[in-house]
Amino acid sequence: MHEDVISHDERDAMVRAALAEHGDSGITPRHTLFYFHGDGDHDDLNEVARRAGFVTSGSDDMTVLETTTAVDETSFAPISAMMQSWAAAFQLDYDGWECAVVTN
Repeated sequence: MHEDVISHDERDAMVRAALAEHGDSGITPRHTLFYFHGDGDHDDLNEVARRAGFVTSGSDDMTVLETTTAVDETSFAPISAMMQSWAAAFQLDYDGWECAVVTN
């Protein structure tokens, strides 16, 4: 791994830090999107993701998975690990996630 590559754990922490700047702890479940790109097997990813309860969309070389989840570190770590393992299994690039800020 190159020194200039940021790990998914670091990227996840950066998103959570941005949420925290807006007063969002991440514990409230919210609509969350996960992005996959590349020439791998999007059809199989879609099938596995649907079986796991995700809504799937995208085109030939991009898949977006949607769900409602908490994004605090404890809740989100297993989901992040699952996304990374799916990317590896289906030979795709996992490009991270995004969600709305929730403050309540």
